[in-house]
Amino acid sequence: MIPVLLAAAAAAVATGFEPLPADDPLPGLAALGPQPAGVTALTARAGRPFHGARLDHGISDAIDVGVGLDIFPEGFYRPTAQARVRAFRSGPAQLTVRGTLGRVFGANPGTAHTNDGELALQLGFAPLARLGVFAEVSLLGATDFTRQHTVGFTQVQGGLAFAPPGRLSLIASAGVLRGARGARAVGSGGAAFRF
Repeated sequence: MIPVLLAAAAAAVATGFEPLPADDPLPGLAALGPQPAGVTALTARAGRPFHGARLDHGISDAIDVGVGLDIFPEGFYRPTAQARVRAFRSGPAQLTVRGTLGRVFGANPGTAHTNDGELALQLGFAPLARLGVFAEVSLLGATDFTRQHTVGFTQVQGGLAFAPPGRLSLIASAGVLRGARGARAVGSGGAAFRF
């Protein structure tokens, strides 16, 4: 997992930092990502089941890579690496694929450290120039490569992104995470700063 995080961090800083591109005609949709080439975004979110911070950097106008850290109130933390690819954008709609890899560590002795991954498909739409709405479906898996600690989940969520004039955008989401032991509500809210 550490080599993946190092590779993502290297890709984030290896490309040149350029001035922000000309204003996107739909900043609400742009706030959903991926970031344009040369643009970096620092995102902080608080919610359920975790709080987190992520740093994403655009390596092309349709692809960004990032690293993050999620902190769970139960005493777990998870460093992550992710990539987002815009598969399609036409007018006020876009389709994005996201892949995330992480490793969960616990502060409690005897806690199994697990590797996890997520593959998500997000449909974004901008009903107004500064407002983006999205629906996302994802498949998640976690394992320590033993049978008793391997589990799969599905997650469905929707949300909003609001991009007022400037470099800050606000993001909120809510949804349901479903696994073998039932379902629970998930959601978060936060802000992203682009530079």
